[in-house]
Amino acid sequence: MDFDYEFLIKPRVPAADYSGPEWPKSIAAASLLTALKLFFGLEQRRDSKNRQINDDEEYILQSAMTNMCFGYSYSPEEWPRDCFLIYGLDYETHSRAGCSEDAFIALARGQIERGYPVILIPKEYTDTIFAVGFSNQGKILKGLGFLDGDDQKNARLDFDRLNQYAGWYKADCDMMIVRPSEEKMPLAAACTNAFFQGIALLSNNSHCGEDKMQGCGMVIYRNWCELLREENRRNAERIVCVFPHAFIHYENKLRTKQFFELCISIIPDINKEWMELAIRQYEDILSFAMEIASIAHQQDSFSRDSLNERRAHIIEMLRRSSEQEELALSYLKRAAEHIRK
Repeated sequence: MDFDYEFLIKPRVPAADYSGPEWPKSIAAASLLTALKLFFGLEQRRDSKNRQINDDEEYILQSAMTNMCFGYSYSPEEWPRDCFLIYGLDYETHSRAGCSEDAFIALARGQIERGYPVILIPKEYTDTIFAVGFSNQGKILKGLGFLDGDDQKNARLDFDRLNQYAGWYKADCDMMIVRPSEEKMPLAAACTNAFFQGIALLSNNSHCGEDKMQGCGMVIYRNWCELLREENRRNAERIVCVFPHAFIHYENKLRTKQFFELCISIIPDINKEWMELAIRQYEDILSFAMEIASIAHQQDSFSRDSLNERRAHIIEMLRRSSEQEELALSYLKRAAEHIRK
């Protein structure tokens, strides 16, 4: 290693870099959960060197279980325990607020010395730290950074190139202590919970928060169209409300579709015919989402008059997507009628 450390823990089994052509990289929470699974030696797939490698299907499940599939700038206040219990792990969180610096450092150091990683979840938009070592008596942590939207950080798990985090204990953050659990949740049960939670979130028609693009469900379509119409009334020079939401919209619908595809094979008693009908609707929604993302990417080449036409076109695609998602939800609810919760 090319840095000094007092204490360092390594994965239970050698872990290769995240792999797979379909490996999604932008969502930090799901990437970090996959890192935990690899770190604890809970991944069964191996490469030719007998190293653990990522399973893309597990990432899709984790995205859904953390509700990241179903929302725009939305996440639960607390990470669902289902995400951890399917691997036989559990966690507790400790807030930096009301805790002295020395006590916070001692908490992280003690956890690492016991052979378990520490996860520091910031209150602001900065790295979530996956710490596996320390130096300077714990005042410097060694580990990996995960950040929403940062492909390079979220797509690798390289324990030969750890980052150094000094002064980490001064930040406003929560510390997650991860440890083995005495119980383990069956994958089908966790997937079923996420399936019903997903239906509830996707059906939401109530606005939450000051930002109209913050929330989940059908309300997003209505709010997004209102923002686009307002930009047209102002004859705005840019389509401001497509960044970054056009790309979040595409990824959310892609992960949602992939999750429902996994549900067919994982959840007992689910009606496959109704699920397949719902998935077909998401295939059309994805085609519209891809076109919206393309407009967002190319908008600098359009004239102002053309931008107004493009906004009107996006509004029509969102309207049609909304109708198709309503139809998909009706199919999903029928598919769920005989599932045992």
